Amino acid sequence: MKSVRIALLIAAISMLFAVPRKSFAQAASDTMYVPPLNAHGQPDLFEVIAGDTTSTGQRKDPNRVYVLYEDGPADTVYYLDNTITMNQFYNLNIVGKINPVTGHPPVIEPIVNADNTTPDPFIACDTGNVSLDGVYLLGERPDSVAITSTLISSTGNYTTIRLNHCIVDNFYGGNTNLTYHEGVYDNLFVTNCEFRNVQSYMWPKGALYWELTKGPVDTLWYENNTFFCVNGSYFGSNWYAEYIRFDHNTCFLGSGPPMKVQQAVNEDIENNIFYGLIAHAGDMTQDTTNQFGGKVDYPNIVVLDTLGALTQPPFNLTEADRHVNVMNNAYCWPSALVNFWTSYNDTTHDPLTPPVFMDSTTQYLFAHEPGGSHLVAANNDSVNPGFSSTLTTPALADLVKYEELIWSNNDASDYFWTQLPTYPGNLFAGVPKNWAQTQGYPVPENLTYSDKALLTAGTDGKPLGDLNWYPTATPVYLVHSDVPTRFALSQNYPNPFNPTTEIKVTLNRPGTMSLKVYNVLGELVDVVSQGYKAAGAYIFNVNMDRFASGVYFYRLREGSSSITRKMLLLK
Repeated sequence: MKSVRIALLIAAISMLFAVPRKSFAQAASDTMYVPPLNAHGQPDLFEVIAGDTTSTGQRKDPNRVYVLYEDGPADTVYYLDNTITMNQFYNLNIVGKINPVTGHPPVIEPIVNADNTTPDPFIACDTGNVSLDGVYLLGERPDSVAITSTLISSTGNYTTIRLNHCIVDNFYGGNTNLTYHEGVYDNLFVTNCEFRNVQSYMWPKGALYWELTKGPVDTLWYENNTFFCVNGSYFGSNWYAEYIRFDHNTCFLGSGPPMKVQQAVNEDIENNIFYGLIAHAGDMTQDTTNQFGGKVDYPNIVVLDTLGALTQPPFNLTEADRHVNVMNNAYCWPSALVNFWTSYNDTTHDPLTPPVFMDSTTQYLFAHEPGGSHLVAANNDSVNPGFSSTLTTPALADLVKYEELIWSNNDASDYFWTQLPTYPGNLFAGVPKNWAQTQGYPVPENLTYSDKALLTAGTDGKPLGDLNWYPTATPVYLVHSDVPTRFALSQNYPNPFNPTTEIKVTLNRPGTMSLKVYNVLGELVDVVSQGYKAAGAYIFNVNMDRFASGVYFYRLREGSSSITRKMLLLK
């Protein structure tokens, strides 16, 4: 098992990928430009990728980047009639370019085959890695009859899946898991994405990520995303993750609990907004016993329990190995939901349990830090961020109707199976055939908010929630995405500085990079950025306000290449 100390180092990382959703990355390395594809008469996306192979079935270039582009006056959908299977490919990289006329990203949508089948999942991999960047992924097929439930299914070990600047819309099914993993030590990086109307009628089983049976997950990383009307967990696991980061996300309405990893080992939940989640509340008759012998106050946003079986072989973890930070989050249950729960409980013998931010077990663990664990919870406030009423009023009305429909029937779980798919008046019912015109494109919602205090409430001094709604607050931006000819690190400017400075980085190939700051003793004091980035030129805004005056060194590393420069902080 990987060293926990590695995960602790990762806990300091800030990927800082936040840039406006319209600034989609360009492709780098070897590319194949895929023209717009029609539903009939031309190959679909699966056939284009599958056809890019040798006579022995291997991809002609295992590092190929498939670029989807639109250059006409109207948007064109890239149809998919078969699951893209990865067993003969090393990696799959798909990059979308914005239509210069409409300003919209390319759409990938499942097609209706002659036998009425639909590809589900979109992508299946047992080897290699998957990267999707700058595409609109629509789960509903054109006839609105069926909706795909799974985006990516992974059965391999040590696989990495990346979603960046993607919109994932209307995936729906009995057990909707947008990324479904059955391997060990897999990685999932989700940055700058919006998930819209993702629904599982087998609540609460559906999730954006679900790891099933075989063993631990390596990293779950969610940063600068919006979850709009998602009726399942954002991640869940039957095992545990070496490291979980959930940072600067906006979570707007949903019926299920957002996070379901009770035995988190290293976890950072910071700078998020949780608004109107767990609308389904909890059935008091289904409370479970925790490892202290008491009742779990189900349901809650942040859930934690002791390590339990993870203290046994082959894991042999101890509570002292544990580092969890839950800091600077805002949560709110609007009055429309509270009034519904109150009204329901006044008229039933089986009352609901209203959700809380942390249940009593979780609070106890943070207060007492048993076994030498390192658990910090601070600056988590119940506050309404003040989203626009033109969005919240109709959305909450539909969500309350939806909950009334479920709870007005005595067996809610059975009712999910029989009634939910046909109920037309809720946010999870799908989109009309002319979705591009009626929904607004790429998304109709605006999740900026009016509470000025939250605009500087982050641990980094920036707005809580998805920074893509506040592009002027972004700490790093892509200067250009043309492939540079060299790997370079510029001298910071200004220098000397107080307390902020900018550092320009150029990467001549895609890969995992790091930009770190050290003091004169060689001690690591700050991780400016670490993670996968496409080739391009980047500028990082570095804030050294919490450090003393003096000489510091900053180092850029990618693979075996590294460059170090010196800078001077004068206060």
